[in-house]
Amino acid sequence: MQASLATRRNTIPDELAPGTHLPILCKMIYTPSSGISPLLEPRYINQDSTQNLRAAIAEYYECNPGLLAPDDLPDEVALLFRQHDAGHVVFGCDTSLRGETLIDTWTVFATTAGLKGYLEYFKHPQVNQIFSEVGYLRITVEFVRCLPDVLRTIRHSRRLVAKWPWSAFEEHLDRPLCEIRREFNIAVI
Repeated sequence: MQASLATRRNTIPDELAPGTHLPILCKMIYTPSSGISPLLEPRYINQDSTQNLRAAIAEYYECNPGLLAPDDLPDEVALLFRQHDAGHVVFGCDTSLRGETLIDTWTVFATTAGLKGYLEYFKHPQVNQIFSEVGYLRITVEFVRCLPDVLRTIRHSRRLVAKWPWSAFEEHLDRPLCEIRREFNIAVI
């Protein structure tokens, strides 16, 4: 086990290009298939992240290799998934059930998609497949567990200066997250 840890540590380069950051190591996890691995906290989760949106989305995909790849989906569905993924980054939500619950709440109450746009998402079998795989009971239980955070999200969404432009997120790709969050008054919850 010690050798695998040393090997993992040695995969971090000795020198990094200026401005390159590594994710923050926050925990270690053991799984029978991969042994001990670091759990990384992505930089986009930090309220004051200086990453631009483009780099933060790239980090989001890098930290979540098991996600459906938008490039492998039909164009209309791919666009919805890209908008959803950009929302994860802008609002600082991870892909845990709590994070998914919060991004769904942000989407309905704090973006130009609103409830109508959110419901559009469910017209696609890829989305329904995800919900079926996770399980509706499990999703409901998690929603109840994070109800205080859901209510905080709704309350904070009313304080936004403007709603996040769900369909026009690409206009902000080269802006730092901290600047975007300041402009819209977005708080990572």
